[in-house]
Amino acid sequence: MRAEPAAPRSWPRRIGWLVAIWAASVAVLAVVALLFRLLMNAAGLTS
Repeated sequence: MRAEPAAPRSWPRRIGWLVAIWAASVAVLAVVALLFRLLMNAAGLTS
């Protein structure tokens, strides 16, 4: 017996996941940039 194919997900749900993943990646990038800035300031590299 064959399993029934899953119903396609709705567009709003797909767009929601896309936005959530994008926002998470931007937040992680901001944290990494902040850590680099703190490390550079600790090493005396200020502008």
